[in-house]
Amino acid sequence: MSDAKKSTREKAAAARSAAEASERRRERTVRIVLAAVVVFIVGGIIGAVLLSTSGSSNSDASPTADPNAPLPAGVSAPTYGAPVGTVETPVLDVYEDFQCPACAQLEQTFGPTLAEMVAAGQVKVNYHPMNFLDKNLGNDSSTRAASAFGCAVDAGATQPYHNTVFANQPAQEGVGYTQEQLKAFGAQAGIAGAALDTFNACVDNLTYTDWPSLSNVEAGERGVTGTPTMFLNGEKVDQAKLTTVDAFKEQILAAGQ
Repeated sequence: MSDAKKSTREKAAAARSAAEASERRRERTVRIVLAAVVVFIVGGIIGAVLLSTSGSSNSDASPTADPNAPLPAGVSAPTYGAPVGTVETPVLDVYEDFQCPACAQLEQTFGPTLAEMVAAGQVKVNYHPMNFLDKNLGNDSSTRAASAFGCAVDAGATQPYHNTVFANQPAQEGVGYTQEQLKAFGAQAGIAGAALDTFNACVDNLTYTDWPSLSNVEAGERGVTGTPTMFLNGEKVDQAKLTTVDAFKEQILAAGQ
């Protein structure tokens, strides 16, 4: 083979090698770019999901409730709490959503003791119903339950009705309460006779549907970011330290001294 032909073949081989190397680099670059795009897209999707499913605060519920809407007996702005008990101090403010499982657990653990202490004149409790879980769960059950609670307040069954609703909270979150259940809770809470008829009509008419949204706004101004949240004589209760019912009772009694 002549030197000229050998040189031509070597040049051709070198060119092919260079082209193949260039193609490999191009493919590698494309894979890197595609991987980066995929990471970016997936990251964006995950971020969107996290944003859409992150814990909601009281500000999620409508802040446009009519401030002139009717309120239950004894409930007024700016606190919107339903009071039970006659003592001046200590005062326990409880912020809850009737669909909140943690609230139901709190009531199961401490509710009977609170009822006893109210009856004994050892504490005054203000119940602040909220409805932020309606948005999370895609229903209006918290609002309707709070409205029915307002009807029970009018009937003088504030604490019994409140406790009855939580005692009958559905095991599956999001199932909510029917209107018939909310009315049945009235009889279970001791409302009877003509008062029960008035209560049932009040529940059917959704008389106090603005109340929980007004309560949400006040709760947000107070720094409430989730339920349940409690304040004892204006100081936020560290619920992590409520290890026993006796400890909770002692904390309340100490605040009254």
